[in-house]
Amino acid sequence: MNIIINILIDILILIFSFTGIVTSFIILILIFYHRHQFPINTSTLLLCNSYLSIIISCSALFDMFIHNLYSVIYQNISFNNWWCYIRAYLLHVGLCLIYHSYLLQACFRFFRIVYNRYKKLQSIRFILQLILIHWLLAFILIMPNLYFQNFQYASQAYHCLILYPNFLGLLITASIVFYFPIIAIGSIYFYIMCYIHQTRHFSIERKRQRSTQRDIIVLRRIVSLVGILVILSLPAILLWAGYMITGYLYIFSYHLQWLTFAFSLSILSIVSIFLTPQLQELLFEPNRSTQTSNNTVSTWTQTCEWKTTDV
Repeated sequence: MNIIINILIDILILIFSFTGIVTSFIILILIFYHRHQFPINTSTLLLCNSYLSIIISCSALFDMFIHNLYSVIYQNISFNNWWCYIRAYLLHVGLCLIYHSYLLQACFRFFRIVYNRYKKLQSIRFILQLILIHWLLAFILIMPNLYFQNFQYASQAYHCLILYPNFLGLLITASIVFYFPIIAIGSIYFYIMCYIHQTRHFSIERKRQRSTQRDIIVLRRIVSLVGILVILSLPAILLWAGYMITGYLYIFSYHLQWLTFAFSLSILSIVSIFLTPQLQELLFEPNRSTQTSNNTVSTWTQTCEWKTTDV
């Protein structure tokens, strides 16, 4: 009976992981294909960064549970090797990239609202530099888990991860991957709300007001999305807390932990679409976007003809 439950959970994790990979690839391909209607700007660049992070996490999780499923069916097989530890490392790097990518999006909105006059902070070149630093830091921050051998092979789970008894390793990793970006995003949102409340009596040009309102809407969506991710991660937190209190480790604790993460990643790739209005228009109103592009070209052509005739 336990083997059947194990197999079912593994299959569900594989389905959710594959969904996250496919959805993210489709979105990135659509963005690239329609780059003439929707030129790559800083917002789109940050969204692409999030989707690349989802692909890394889902790919590592998919590969992990392919091996896991094979080990369940052929129980004499063990994958306790160097690739098992590298896979766990890449999975945690991917999770770190995901949460910090939304922190980058929140920082970008912060720059646009609070430091609106400093256009350099909103430029594509500066955002690209932040993204490169963000990727480099993710690989560096998770590296100590390999050095201090925090990733261990769990015989009951058939893959490598940070085991529940390793309280310090779990706490440090969770703080880097989850708690810091979540607290930072919440702090940015709170500061921006206070800033807008303090400056609402000052006269601000209408164009900037509209831009600020759009940024607040997007930032509110980011906060809501991160809140959903926190709620979906509660089962894993409760399982770990239950182990710390009782000392009892449920046989499927690690499987249920990754099942919630796989489900979160699968819906994250879909919900992230609604963070960018241009992407919504691209997916749900393609005819409108094409018509807008054609109208723009037509207007430009008429202008050129008018200038030629005038000459």
